Amino acid sequence: MKNTRILTEGAIQLAIFTVLLLISLYMPFIGIIATLFLSVPFIIFTIRHTYKNGLLLLLVSLIPSVWFGSIFSLPMAIMFGSSGVVMGHVWSKKQGRYILLLVGSLAFLINIVLLYIGSVLFFDFNFAEEIKVMMEEAFQNAQSIFSQVGQLPAEEVEENFQQALDLAIYLLPASLVLASVFLAWMTQLVTAPILKRLQIKIDDWPPFRDLMLPKSLLWYYLIVMILMFFPLEQGSFVHIALLNIFQILQLLMTIQGFSFIFYWAYQKKIAQKWAAAIVVLSLLFPFLLYLVRILGIIDLGFELRKRLKD
Repeated sequence: MKNTRILTEGAIQLAIFTVLLLISLYMPFIGIIATLFLSVPFIIFTIRHTYKNGLLLLLVSLIPSVWFGSIFSLPMAIMFGSSGVVMGHVWSKKQGRYILLLVGSLAFLINIVLLYIGSVLFFDFNFAEEIKVMMEEAFQNAQSIFSQVGQLPAEEVEENFQQALDLAIYLLPASLVLASVFLAWMTQLVTAPILKRLQIKIDDWPPFRDLMLPKSLLWYYLIVMILMFFPLEQGSFVHIALLNIFQILQLLMTIQGFSFIFYWAYQKKIAQKWAAAIVVLSLLFPFLLYLVRILGIIDLGFELRKRLKD
């Protein structure tokens, strides 16, 4: 009886996944939204029937992925399916939303990296190089348009463009990390209401004001910042690695700063909408982000929250 119930629900979740996959493949605008739900059937099935059955569902889902899509839809099915199984397993263990976000991000990141490596090895398609070529062609087209009206861009503009393009390519690893975090966060966002509707008990997000990153990140941030002052060969592995780690750590310090702002507003009994307004203003005026980042560093290093309580 139990196996029959598992097979029945597995068939239902497989059908839901197949419909979502077809929508994501063949309906351009709605497909973007449908893509965010691709992991949901695997999450629900794994929570109810353990990760072993979730992996079995993942293997079976590859058949309709190729049958109704193509061989190129396999990576999408594997990425969202495996990430769904991992997130469903962690969700069933009730280890907290931040752990779920971390593990889900790692699952998506591993899939994205493997997809990138596979595209280079088997299809000779380098995503980074293609973007660089497209941007260079767009800039050359812009140059030709300016030349037709008798206005050529200054050499300084060309140099700045090339430097910005190189920087964008160098920061590709950090961009992949952020994309993975975004996918894991969005997956949680769309899945939580469904799980609650199905009466599956899940933990709520802890208040953002209580977020405290590990203090060790501050030491990593300082070490990387010091290493950045050393003369490094532009485009070398060490240079690119430090650049990406530094950007991610800067983002984490900024998040810590925003968390402190919400904590300060809560302690001072100030409406949370004003703290949210500060976040919006910081995003609109980037120079404010430097102040928020410094605030996050001070909060992490000198425990400002304890001083507010005293």
